[in-house]
Amino acid sequence: MIIEIAKKEMRDAFRNKLFLSILAMLLVLTGVSIVLGSCQVKAAMDNYNNSISFLQSLGKAQLPPMPNLNPISASKGFVNYIGMIGALLAIVLGNTSISKEHKNGTLRLILSRGVFRDTFLNGKLLGNLSILAGITVLTGIITFVSLIAIGGAALTASEVARMLLFFGMSFLYMTFFTVLSMGIATVSTKGSRALLITVIVWLVLSFVLPQIGDTMDMDNQIPGGFFSTMGMSRDQEHQVLQKFKFYETLRDGVEEMSPTKHYERISYALLNVKPGFETNTPWEVVGLKWINLLGLLAPSVAIWLLTYIAFLRRENIYQSN
Repeated sequence: MIIEIAKKEMRDAFRNKLFLSILAMLLVLTGVSIVLGSCQVKAAMDNYNNSISFLQSLGKAQLPPMPNLNPISASKGFVNYIGMIGALLAIVLGNTSISKEHKNGTLRLILSRGVFRDTFLNGKLLGNLSILAGITVLTGIITFVSLIAIGGAALTASEVARMLLFFGMSFLYMTFFTVLSMGIATVSTKGSRALLITVIVWLVLSFVLPQIGDTMDMDNQIPGGFFSTMGMSRDQEHQVLQKFKFYETLRDGVEEMSPTKHYERISYALLNVKPGFETNTPWEVVGLKWINLLGLLAPSVAIWLLTYIAFLRRENIYQSN
C-alpha cells in the first residue's frame, strides 16, 4: 500500500504545472551553471597546456607542475540554486501532496478504506523523496558528463566521492523543506494558507537568519575582511575573537538555526570552495562537518515525528469534515 501511494504521488507530481515549471527552471539554471563552470575548467587546462607547449618549444627542461584546477568547484553555483529554487520545488511538492487531499475531499475516503495513517503519510513521503532522489541523480549525471565531456577533467576517486556526498547533502536539504511543507499542510486544512506559512518560514530560515549572522560577523564589517585589512595572522584573529566569545557564540547560534547555512558549509567544504579541507578525505570532511550534517538530518526527523503526532490527534476532525 505504501508503494502504491508513492506511485500515485509521483504521477500526480508530474501533472502539476507549477511543479514542472519550477523543475524546468532548476534544470536549466543547473545546466547553464555546470556548463559555464566546465568551460572555465577547460580554459584553465588549455592555458596550462599551451604554456607547456611554448616552454618546450623554447627547449626548457624544467616545466611548471599542473596547477590545482579543482574541477569539482564548478558545482558551487548549484549550491545557490538548490538553496533557493530547490527548496521552493520541495515546498511545492510537499504542500501539494497533502493539500490536494483536503481540497478534493478524498482524505476521509482514503482513511475509511482501511488505509492506516502511518501508511498514508509514509507513502506520501516515499513518493516525494523518490522524486527528489531522481532530480538529484539527474543533476549529478549532468554535472559529471559536463565536467568530463566539456571540461576535459579527469576526476580522481576522491573528487568523485566528494561530488557524490555533495549531491547527497543536496538531497537532504530538499528533504527538509519537503517534510516541513508536508507537516504544515497536515496541521492546516487550507492548502493556500499552509503554503504561505511554509514560504514565510523558508524566507526566515534561508535568508533572514543567514543575513543576520553575516551582518553580525566582525570580519564582514570592512570590504575585503576586517582581519585581512588589519594584517592580522590567523592566531591573532583567534585571540581577538576570544575576547568576544559570547558575541560570536550568539552570532553563530543564529546561523546554526538555518538549514541553508548548514547545507552551504558542508557543501563548500566538500567542493573545496572553502579552504582548509583540501588534504582531508571525503569522509574526514563529513566527520569534521558533522554538526552541519546533523543540522540537516535532525530537523527533518523531528518535524516528521511531530507531523505524525498531529495527524493522529486530528484523526476525528479529518473523518468528520
